[in-house]
Amino acid sequence: MLALLALLPLACVSAVSASPVSRSLLHARQHQPGPWCDGLGAGVFDIAPNVTLAALNSTLPNANSTGAPLVMGQAGAVDGASFKILSTWASFPFNDFPTMSLNNGSLIPNAAIGVVSAADNNVTEASAPSWILTTFDLPASVQIYCGVADTDPAGGGTGFPLLAVHGDTDHFSLCSAGDFTNAQTNIIWRASAVNDGSYNFTSCYPVHIQIIEMD
Repeated sequence: MLALLALLPLACVSAVSASPVSRSLLHARQHQPGPWCDGLGAGVFDIAPNVTLAALNSTLPNANSTGAPLVMGQAGAVDGASFKILSTWASFPFNDFPTMSLNNGSLIPNAAIGVVSAADNNVTEASAPSWILTTFDLPASVQIYCGVADTDPAGGGTGFPLLAVHGDTDHFSLCSAGDFTNAQTNIIWRASAVNDGSYNFTSCYPVHIQIIEMD
């Protein structure tokens, strides 16, 4: 576990010093994105191998240009399968999946050790983007994610691409799972006071999810 924990600080350092757009990401943009990216404008892409994600507060100042590092947080388990969501490293300081890959609209975590069967789940309003890891038959991944290059004509962006789900980059939030010790702070899409009880709506604040290329 200590070896796994050591990976994230290295990834964070790399992310802070990374160029917003690497050669591999530029190459990926030569690919024509699928219909799940329609309407997102110029600079959209749906392939980006070996990336990390970070949450940038969209209403208040940030400590750096990349934002708070996100990792695969716990979201329960059953026999033969476990479920993951995006949590801040600060609230869930474990990193078994140091990078992710955007592949034709599917966003899949990459395990630090070995090969893990994983698939992304559909995302509905007021819920967390989630993933399933299983030793049984893996369900098909959904194609709902895209990256959008920073093309702000006013120059107000950070230079890093933004993650979109269902064609939306602007309605992610970070929300606490509750008022208890060691509560995870998780990404929620279109957070609402009417939810499944997995987060405290009053704790939510809006963020953009930035795509940080590791190559």
